[in-house]
Amino acid sequence: MPKVENKELRPVFWGKNTGTLRVLGSEENPGKGLLSIGNYMALDHSRGAAVYLDALKPHAILICGKRGYGKSYTMGCLLEELAFLEPAIKKRLASVVIDTMGIFWTMKYPNAFEARKLKNWELTPAGLDIEIFVPVGKVEAYRKRNINVKPFSIPISKLSGSQWCRIFSIEEVSPPGILLVRAIESLREKGEAYSFEEILSEIARDPRSDETSKGAAENYFRAVNSWGLFSKEGTKLSDLVSGGRTTILDVSTLENENVCAAAVSIIAGRLYEARLEARRAYEKKLMGEKTDEEEFPMVWLFIDEAHIFIPAKTEGLASKVLINRCLRQGRQPGLSLVLATQRPASLHPDVVSQSDLLICHRLTASDDILALETSRPLYMQENIQAYIKKMGSERGAALIVDDHSESVHLVRIRPRISWHGGGEPSAFEPHTKEKSNKNDVQLQK
Repeated sequence: MPKVENKELRPVFWGKNTGTLRVLGSEENPGKGLLSIGNYMALDHSRGAAVYLDALKPHAILICGKRGYGKSYTMGCLLEELAFLEPAIKKRLASVVIDTMGIFWTMKYPNAFEARKLKNWELTPAGLDIEIFVPVGKVEAYRKRNINVKPFSIPISKLSGSQWCRIFSIEEVSPPGILLVRAIESLREKGEAYSFEEILSEIARDPRSDETSKGAAENYFRAVNSWGLFSKEGTKLSDLVSGGRTTILDVSTLENENVCAAAVSIIAGRLYEARLEARRAYEKKLMGEKTDEEEFPMVWLFIDEAHIFIPAKTEGLASKVLINRCLRQGRQPGLSLVLATQRPASLHPDVVSQSDLLICHRLTASDDILALETSRPLYMQENIQAYIKKMGSERGAALIVDDHSESVHLVRIRPRISWHGGGEPSAFEPHTKEKSNKNDVQLQK
């Protein structure tokens, strides 16, 4: 296979025959659309052959591991690889990150901190061309910190009365809940977009509710209006997502988990619907029908701290969309879902069973290991705990279970090219002259 050097970034392997290269996630990859994720890790922990992940087909990927062992770091590696794909393939893909921790904005900058480690891997630090979106009401706060961001908002009409009750943590059968549901559903029946002012007007003229309930419902909506996340029309999906683009949706400023989950539910649902329509158009094109419409790209949706949105024991606001649409059905229309969590035991069990690729970093909690063990495929010769023991305590080491080839691999994830914002803080200043070689290994989340 020819080796084509990208002078500024990293070696890229192109060709029609993958030869001895291991491509996870596909047994039919022609040697294109390869994501370089690391190298095999031998039992003596020496570096083996390169390992690649297929990006031509959609995937459902679960990344897990305890804090500090590479979970978010690995997500960043996948994002980098998607950003550095061959132009012909890259333009048909789009990456979208739901950033709950506010750590992915740093990918705009090169990873100078690990320059020495990158050199050992024949890699060069480089920043990514990313676009960062934050809720409309939070834009100025970011710009004051010299972080260049764009505003985004979600259409108010996308939320049902029942969903608003869950956001406000009120019972649907309580007087304010009954009023709220009645007002929202009345507006939604008209089939048009509406504003918070129109919701307040609908509440005020409700003839069947008392003034106390009206006052409570109005206060709820005045509070949510101040969050700066919802608006009448909302941001167009085409403004957020396009081929060859990496989009970071930073929702870390939303302190209410129900609000965050509602945002994820709506965004994921819109992406799924857009891909369904694109898939239909693609099938018509194959049948010979001519169209001038620009195809909506295949999407890779990344969600960190996934247990917040798809909890194990309850149904969150985003559970139905993420499980029923994105996870179970998303691959058919071309939607990849990458979920990361440090607590597999707190994650809905369907995530483990429905994922075609599992990337597991170090775990020590017995309930987390058991959660993975429960869905362990029959082709695994040993249990999950045995593989984790083989990995040891090395940061960046990972067990990868590939359901496509029904195989298991121990891999060392490659170092990040862009700056990793998820490392744990240290009282030691890394830029001093006393910096030792050990400090070249950035703490990974």
